Amino acid sequence: MRLNAIAKAKATQTLLSVCISFIALRSVTAQYVADSNALIVKEIEHLYFDAASAGILSAVTPCSNYYDPSTGASNNTLGRNTAAEWIRTAFRVADDFVTANIYSETGGLDASIGFETTRAENVGPAFNDALTFFSYFISDKVSMSDLISLGTVMAVAACGGPHIEMKGGRIDATAAGPSGVPEPETDISDTLTDFSNAGFVTDDAITLTACGHTMGGVHHSTFPQAVPASAVSSTNTDGRIVFDETVAVFDIDTVNDYVHGTGDKGGPLVTTTNKTVNSDYRIYNSDNNGTMTRLSQSASYFEGQCADIFQRMIETIPGGVSLTTAVDPTSTTNLRPYDISLNVNWQGSMTLTGYFRIQSITLINRAGATTKTSVTASVSSSDTGNGLWGPTHSYAFTLTFQASVGLSGLEVSGQNFTFQDTMFAVPALSSVSPAPPTFAASPSLNTVSTYTINTTVAYLTSSPPTSLTATFAIPMPQTGNVSPYIDKSTTATLALIGKTTGGFALYSAVTKHSVSAKQAYGSSMDVAVSGQAAALQFYKPFNSSQ
Repeated sequence: MRLNAIAKAKATQTLLSVCISFIALRSVTAQYVADSNALIVKEIEHLYFDAASAGILSAVTPCSNYYDPSTGASNNTLGRNTAAEWIRTAFRVADDFVTANIYSETGGLDASIGFETTRAENVGPAFNDALTFFSYFISDKVSMSDLISLGTVMAVAACGGPHIEMKGGRIDATAAGPSGVPEPETDISDTLTDFSNAGFVTDDAITLTACGHTMGGVHHSTFPQAVPASAVSSTNTDGRIVFDETVAVFDIDTVNDYVHGTGDKGGPLVTTTNKTVNSDYRIYNSDNNGTMTRLSQSASYFEGQCADIFQRMIETIPGGVSLTTAVDPTSTTNLRPYDISLNVNWQGSMTLTGYFRIQSITLINRAGATTKTSVTASVSSSDTGNGLWGPTHSYAFTLTFQASVGLSGLEVSGQNFTFQDTMFAVPALSSVSPAPPTFAASPSLNTVSTYTINTTVAYLTSSPPTSLTATFAIPMPQTGNVSPYIDKSTTATLALIGKTTGGFALYSAVTKHSVSAKQAYGSSMDVAVSGQAAALQFYKPFNSSQ
């Protein structure tokens, strides 16, 4: 079911009751527990669930849309489809899937495709299109490999396909991987061997190809050996011939057309008169059409098989890489608070603000005292978004308390959300100048400016050190790849500037950074006491609400 129970409940709620228990202990921060996996999940949830007008979902809404990275806008005269490109990027990437080897635990989905787009086996703009768009969302906690996987999950869902489980934690390659991705001319035995080395037997290879070719098509501009020049027109300037007539819908039509000999009969890589490039026909027929016939039995069976094979595809990863828990929009357990911000002033007055998408919030007292205070959080039309899994309503809340009062997290309809209370950035005492332009996945963000960042951090300690160390994580361009890498060579010293009532030491630093707005939005910092692990992780100075 697309619209989960929580989303439906939220759609009918207008007020939210907030019950808070206080005791005289330490204060909470606006930071989740400093755990890298939890922060990865949190950031993927933000990209996945929050239907921002300039977010990832915008590029595949509607599903027929083509995002042109040269302009940052739609261009639907080329005969291209971004959703289909994203699936192809995960499916056809050189080292990112097909050239994986389960026996040596090498290869897999690691974004090495970014170094390989000039290879003949990776012809066409699809890969650089996808990587360019995803590069606006890369950060220290969400790799390009994760974004390729998330793009597949979101493209399938946006086009009416099944839910695919999404996990994070993939690690990007730093160089090209081996060549050898099957091309349309590749012999079928070699193609099936490549799939087998990646852990996919013959019926897997057939299923993956059929599911990957339920949308989009083949272009004369990319494969003139399969698509004639007659396909080019003023509204199809790249000359696309589709796999089936429902080109922007994830459905069973390509399979049915092939099995029954109707419609587009499986698409141009089946029907082309150039038999050296009819690769889809060779794959589909490699088991005497047994798998294709089985896939055609029902739409629900086809979707289930596609969900399973796509999840296996995006979870084919190099040895030594561990994935996080799943980010599941159909489960209540993964709905989270977001845009959480904590402030403290010199008098020790603290304010916690943020949003929930659920019914009631209880502030958890660390000692279990029962004294409660109630406040009200309301929802307005401006808080409403329409994501992949139905409408959401965000409930804003504000909690004010003294620094001497403590909490260990928030409870929302029986779900507990734990926060760390050692160190946090203080938005009210921090600033960025000049303000970067409004975020959009557009070349307009590529202009480099010098930004001054004034960062203030609160650290709860009875023996404050004279300074803290900040390490910046900044997306940086890399040669031969449209994907950035995350550079962590920039550090800064935050000096002690005083103590608040309630036991917080405040530290501050002013730093200057000559970066593009695109880099700025992907930047973050970790802050630590010298010689210790970072107590504050993934603070994003250009987006202070965490």
